[in-house]
Amino acid sequence: MSSKREKEQKRKLQHFLSDLALLGSLQGFKYFQPWLRGKEEVLLTVVNEDLGWRSPGFAVSRASSYSSTSSCNSSDVSPSSSSPSLDSRSSSPLPGEPIGAGDPPVHTCTNVQPKTIRSPSSEEHLLPASPSEREIAVPEVNCTLFLLAGYVKYGRPYAWIRSNHERLVNIGGTDSMVKDTPMKLKSISDWQTRGIRVWDVVSELVCLCTVPSPSNPFALDMRYIQNLPLPDRFLVTGALLNFLEMYVVYGNRDELHYDRVVEEVKPLRRLHVQSLMELQRRRENAGPTADSSGEV
Repeated sequence: MSSKREKEQKRKLQHFLSDLALLGSLQGFKYFQPWLRGKEEVLLTVVNEDLGWRSPGFAVSRASSYSSTSSCNSSDVSPSSSSPSLDSRSSSPLPGEPIGAGDPPVHTCTNVQPKTIRSPSSEEHLLPASPSEREIAVPEVNCTLFLLAGYVKYGRPYAWIRSNHERLVNIGGTDSMVKDTPMKLKSISDWQTRGIRVWDVVSELVCLCTVPSPSNPFALDMRYIQNLPLPDRFLVTGALLNFLEMYVVYGNRDELHYDRVVEEVKPLRRLHVQSLMELQRRRENAGPTADSSGEV
């Protein structure tokens, strides 16, 4: 019986890791930006305050460059690293240093309990494969960085806070211990009993972190997407469409934001088709040189 349960848990985890890899390839969300780091990890940059701040979609190019808008020293940051984030009132701390005063309590959405006071448990010893003290990602202003991972050795997904943790939890101990302690998320607690997908964890993190809590955690930054070069726009809209249509089919229809995601898909699909048609016209206008081999 236990062997059958273990096989089912492994199957669920592999499914989650497939979703995680898909999520990590996306860009263009308004409230968060994923960044794939290995086959088991995604760094998730989530906006703290929705005050007209440029979405993490704009941070993709900055995360791919050597420059940073953060006030920390980023000389040792990999140009391909993700773009984590800190509250706009504080600078990036060095490992082990306390972070400055946090923001006011966050507005929450369904099933979210911010400012959780942790009690000692065995989960506090579930360390991530990427310790916080070796984090090389560059912090972005007005964001919080999370590490979302599905390690095979733990047999289930977990999420860790990597920056600005005092906005979300109260816990004793050193700063590094806080960052390396898994978060108490309802979506992850329900992993054993429900069909939890990666979007369940992401939506809970966004609703926990972003103020005010967004009515649609998967809202898109259409301005960013529309300004992409045509080939990139076609690929980005196609990838986003694939992910959001998976959510529409398999997501929980009782979620308050479900209908809003459905509405978000419609203009995205139109833009994707429009981009495809523009690419086809561009290819036709380029002339028959591509077909010079004589194939019909």
